[in-house]
This record gives sequence, C-alpha cells and structure tokens, in this order.
Amino acid sequence: MVQPWLRTIVLASALCVAYLIGVIINWSNAADRSLYANLGMIPIGLTATILTLRASRSQANPRSRWAWSLVGAGLLCFFAGDVLFFVYDNILGGSPFPSLADAGYLAYYPLAFAGLMCFPSLPVNRRRSTMLRLVCFVLVLGGAMGVLFFFLLPTLQSSRDDLFAYALSVGYPVGDLFLLAGIARVLMRRLSGLWSSAVVLAAGLIVGLAADVVYGYQSVSGTFQSGGLPDAMYMVSWTLFAWAGFAEQAWDRVGHRAKGGSHD
Repeated sequence: MVQPWLRTIVLASALCVAYLIGVIINWSNAADRSLYANLGMIPIGLTATILTLRASRSQANPRSRWAWSLVGAGLLCFFAGDVLFFVYDNILGGSPFPSLADAGYLAYYPLAFAGLMCFPSLPVNRRRSTMLRLVCFVLVLGGAMGVLFFFLLPTLQSSRDDLFAYALSVGYPVGDLFLLAGIARVLMRRLSGLWSSAVVLAAGLIVGLAADVVYGYQSVSGTFQSGGLPDAMYMVSWTLFAWAGFAEQAWDRVGHRAKGGSHD
C-alpha cells in the first residue's frame, strides 16, 4: 500500500508547488485565487490527515500510537475547518467570524500539543542536550516574539464588541505558543523511532505557526486577501504533514520486514 500513497502524496506536493508559483507570479484575480486556495487545501489536507492516522495505527509503542493519533485527530479537526471555510467563503459567499470553521481550527491546537507531549524519547548525552536546548530556546524565543508582536498584542488592543469573538481571536495566538513549546520538546529530545518523520512533522507545525502569524498580522492591518501568502504557507504545512505521516508509515513497514527477516 506504500506505492499508491507515494503517488498520491507526490500529486499533492505538485499541487502545492503549482499554487506557490501562482502566488509568486500573482496570477489570476483575487476571487479565483481564493477559490483555488480553499479548494486546493481539501485534497492536500485529506491526504495529510489520512497518512498521519495510518501512521498511528502501525505503531508498536503505545506512546507513539497515542502521539500520532492525537496529532492526526488535530489535523482532522483542522481539515474539517478548511472544508467548512470553503463552504462559507466560496459556496455561501461569506466568511463569518466566529463560525463552525473556527471550532475545527481551534480544536487542532490542544490535540496537536497533546500529541507532541506523548512522543517517547531516549536518553540524550549532556553536550548534545545543551546544544539542542540552546537552539530550541532561540526558536521558541523568536517564535514567541513574532506571535506576541504581530498577532497577540494587536488582537488584545483591537476593539471588539463581541466577547466570544474576542476570546476566539486570542485563542489562535495562545494555541501557537503552546505548539511552540511542543515543537521545542520534540526537537530537544532524541525520539525513539524515525527521527526524520518527527523533524518533518515539526517543520510542518512551524510553517503552520508562521502562517498564523502572517495571517493574524494581515487581518489586524486590514491587508489580508484569501489566496495569498498565508494560504500558500498553510498548503506547504499540509504537504509537510503528509510527508511526515508517509515517512513514518514507510519506516514502520521496513522495520517490520527487518524484524521478520531476523527470525528466518
């Protein structure tokens, strides 16, 4: 079953590259870019969600199974938000806030954070641990400053009459800060299993976090247009999630074959 999924993920990646090129050359009009962005998220997001959940089913370690299951559940919620946003924006002709799409998006953060906390780890020597801590400190500090300056502070300073909508607006940057902590944990520890899949997963989370910051800044400044840079970054994030799930699943199949061969 690996080969069919490899073809699927290659096609999804090609779709992502095509959309990135479209954003760079500023092709078509704003309405068409919005449609292509919202519609393009759906097959890529579905591929990433399925591959991540399939990776969880193949784990022998219970903690790994829980980790990938929770991350997959978070991606499923985010995917549901993308589908609902497409319906609101491109079928019903409006993008209300708050909406059911926001419920899906916000549910992604605690589930993904819980998944990151569940990844099992192995002992790390002191020198490597110190270096990783320094790198992660810089990552978290820089990311937190970006989230606070470009997203959280403008949100807190904005005038909103709807307390519920205001609370939801704050929920996005707060969720990003939690994900930063989860990413730092993953990068600081020597994870059991395939390290590369965890790194690709973390890269997808970081790109998605950066997309949140850009989206938040453009929304507050009134310059956001659907189909622009934030959507391109979300699409890249989805593609990285898909590759992480595929790599973990492919590695697990190779590991089972090796174990099976050792008994012959």
